[in-house]
Amino acid sequence: MQLQEFFDYKNQLMEDLLTSEPIVRLLDDDISMDDAGKLAYKNVFPCEYVPETVQDGKTFICFDVDIQQSVNKTYLLPTLYVWVFTHRSKLRLPNGGGVRTDKMCSEICKAINGSRKYGLGELDLYSVKRFAPMTDYQGKVLTFYAKDFNRVYDPHRATPTNRKRG
Repeated sequence: MQLQEFFDYKNQLMEDLLTSEPIVRLLDDDISMDDAGKLAYKNVFPCEYVPETVQDGKTFICFDVDIQQSVNKTYLLPTLYVWVFTHRSKLRLPNGGGVRTDKMCSEICKAINGSRKYGLGELDLYSVKRFAPMTDYQGKVLTFYAKDFNRVYDPHRATPTNRKRG
């Protein structure tokens, strides 16, 4: 795919996150689903991002794609990282409590774990680990593995003349 995964996976994940009502509600209780797209590059970033200064407590989701390994000429193994973190003032959920980042991780997994929209086959959750990006913020990093094509067949690519023909 010539690293098209960097764009495709991120665009798909941004859509999956911002069209999930539970995820949008955990990010910002006051925003309508019609305006959820406004959270892109405000609370949801398609790259590893830690805000330098935050005036009030917020919740963030960041994500990125790495190619951990090229198995062979046919397949490569993209790894999708999702960082979820929130200010300590927003950690406890209202109405029964619970931890916002844990609930967010659960909702993200519901939305994308096992999805067939990322690569070949299903997207697989590999790990969930603690993550503390800055003072007063706590979070988790989720790691997902996928499998995708390394190269796409090009019928217009010329066969080298030094090859034996059959």
